[in-house]
Amino acid sequence: MAAMQAVGNGRQLPAHANVLEQEGEYVIELDVADFTEPELTVELLGPRLTVRGDQIEVGEDNGKAFRLHERLEETFRLPDDAVLDQLSVVYSHSQLEIRAPRVRLEPRRLQIGRPALTVNPDAEPC
Repeated sequence: MAAMQAVGNGRQLPAHANVLEQEGEYVIELDVADFTEPELTVELLGPRLTVRGDQIEVGEDNGKAFRLHERLEETFRLPDDAVLDQLSVVYSHSQLEIRAPRVRLEPRRLQIGRPALTVNPDAEPC
């Protein structure tokens, strides 16, 4: 999707993510089936949204010879029209849903100024 992209080497959205660009909001749906809600964190730094997952060690796994430990880190750059202080994050049925409301951006015309002339008081007339 052109409006929102993943941040990283490939700059492509991960296969387990779905991004919807709706009229009034952006919706990121992320499949987090390998993680429970306490194992997930969502962090916002400027327009960069990062979702991290780290499986919690379970004491009953001590006797097993082999155990997979899943980790997740996905970062998305939110578009300029996303309202960053109104994001909502919901975990339900192994799915993380992040909603970012959108506002209409209007261009602003800026005045072009001239630098103030400085006069050197020590200069001698020509």
